[in-house]
Amino acid sequence: MAEKTSFLHSGYVIDGISMNLTPARMLDECLADPPGECNGNGPFEPIVDETVDLAPSTFVFKEQEIGAYLDMTLALCDGKRTFPLPFAGPVSCARIAWALIDSIWMSGHFRLGDLLLRMEWRWDGRPIGNMAAFYDSVQGAAGYIDALGLKLRSYSVHKGTCSLSVRASTAVEEDPSGEEEEDEEIIIRELPFRTHRPRMGRKRKCPGTLVGEASDWLIYIPFDPCDFRLGGSLLAEATGSRSAVAPEIADADYFIDCFEVVRELVEDGVVKAGVTVGEGGLLTALRQMSVPGTGADISIHPVIKAYSDEKPVRILFSEVPGVILQIADIDYDYVDAELLLQDIAYFPIGHPAPGKDEIRVSTDAAAGISGILESLLQTQTSEGED
Repeated sequence: MAEKTSFLHSGYVIDGISMNLTPARMLDECLADPPGECNGNGPFEPIVDETVDLAPSTFVFKEQEIGAYLDMTLALCDGKRTFPLPFAGPVSCARIAWALIDSIWMSGHFRLGDLLLRMEWRWDGRPIGNMAAFYDSVQGAAGYIDALGLKLRSYSVHKGTCSLSVRASTAVEEDPSGEEEEDEEIIIRELPFRTHRPRMGRKRKCPGTLVGEASDWLIYIPFDPCDFRLGGSLLAEATGSRSAVAPEIADADYFIDCFEVVRELVEDGVVKAGVTVGEGGLLTALRQMSVPGTGADISIHPVIKAYSDEKPVRILFSEVPGVILQIADIDYDYVDAELLLQDIAYFPIGHPAPGKDEIRVSTDAAAGISGILESLLQTQTSEGED
């Protein structure tokens, strides 16, 4: 009778190569409260699998179709997206980054080092390539968490359609009743970026929608200096393009610097509105930030030039973790100085457009009428989004 297998505790042989660590071993080393020596109910037989390469694609993204692409990504944001198995490692790192950035907007007093992560995988191990992708996901996630100097509060794996959810919280979260849950104890850790008694509220410190002030600035800050690529993105899934390369989210030190500066700006009330650039990329985030009666006029020309004439579609839809901030014109010099002090690349991409129900995107330096893309992205289609 064959021995049973375990997603977490089995050994893995991928493409004929025996992996040194089990998924459980990699994740246990990231836990804030490591378990004892005995895990699982082994012994388990090894899981043998192979990576599945993407079939070649001849799909060509067209700049004049940006409006249609945005509709596609917004439609997938409203539903359940497919986990991009060929990019399991990079996508897992990106989802950790998104979860951490989502916490930036919350009230309370905390820093990056105060945050703990909860991760939950649901996985179908039957098709060829799925278990190789699971191992890649865990390996990528564990490596990125370690590089960030963070810890896991918990992790779990369940059978089901392949997916990964990540949540970030402080060791003690603020309770509206003023009471603390008994199991939410403060964990003192030797981390470079932490506070003595961190607390995260359950409400946002700043709104996630545009404020209708035309003189305000919209600032885009990517939290990783990697190249803009579409592999594993909502746009790639929506168009069936099978883009062969995903953004490689790997510079943990840069992420830490970005997080700390932006968190301080939020906590000090400098940020009037802010949103995470995550699923769907920059344009999808900006679209979700807009409201009826307040759109935006933006130019991505500074980003195009900074990334060696990168293609606009990649910049607008690549899922490189980052933020869009709305700040008052009077605070621009202060924000500029804070970001330059930490050597953080940022891009002033435009202004809110009160009285307009559209986002107008330019690729020209002057952001004039002649540079506006043909597609005017109407705000009415996003009512109810936040």
